[in-house]
Amino acid sequence: MDVQALIGWNVSRLRKKAELSQEELALRVEVVAQTYISNLEAGRCNPTAVTLYLIARALSVDISELFATDGVPRTLTEGPVKIRSGRSGKKTI
Repeated sequence: MDVQALIGWNVSRLRKKAELSQEELALRVEVVAQTYISNLEAGRCNPTAVTLYLIARALSVDISELFATDGVPRTLTEGPVKIRSGRSGKKTI
């Protein structure tokens, strides 16, 4: 399971449902730029719990919606959890 990609997919879905641009969402979150939202939606960010909370609040959804798997492509939800970090590189558990 690619959790970063799952979160990105859900942020994109929820942002579009709310009819917001990436820039508008970034302005609502206040502590991130449009480029961060773009990278997050592309699965290239590992957001902190605080950032996830702020994004969920900006989208007016429960934080659990960012981890929802209903309707998500199976390629994002299958297999072991993928972990990416600058310190450890790519790992799966």
